[in-house]
Amino acid sequence: MVEKIEQKVSSNGRIVIPKKWREKLKLTDGSIVELELNEIKLRKKKHPFEDCIGTFDEYEFTYEDHENAKKSLIRTK
Repeated sequence: MVEKIEQKVSSNGRIVIPKKWREKLKLTDGSIVELELNEIKLRKKKHPFEDCIGTFDEYEFTYEDHENAKKSLIRTK
């Protein structure tokens, strides 16, 4: 079974490798890792509405857009 997680990319393009994965791979400070595009799957997470409504296919939505959309759907009195 493949273990999957979601990580946010920082403003300078960094992601965090989870501690248990670093320990399993014996990665320490200064370790060099090899990256191959075909081996690492990077997929931008889409808002569920983007897959359902083809009208928005040409637009990119930011995380903030998603949060604002959720807030507008859940109105508090």
